[in-house]
Amino acid sequence: MWTVNVDKSVDKKLKKIPNQDKARIQQVIDDLEVKPEQLDIKPLVGREGYRLKVGGWRLLMDINEDERVIFIYTLASRGDVYKK
Repeated sequence: MWTVNVDKSVDKKLKKIPNQDKARIQQVIDDLEVKPEQLDIKPLVGREGYRLKVGGWRLLMDINEDERVIFIYTLASRGDVYKK
């Protein structure tokens, strides 16, 4: 079992998105606790961290495999997530 920690900004953003997308994202966050290896998590290119696609949304996260902890620090739309 993994521990998933979600940044406050992600919770805030999650409340503002459409219900259909919100349900999908919440389901993926729940799945991260049980079976993250079965999800399409990819390392980011050019910086630290990982990303997970959920429809038109992206979750950016750090993963500590030794402690089995996932920290989700960004939720953004596909077009905006990688902009600096």
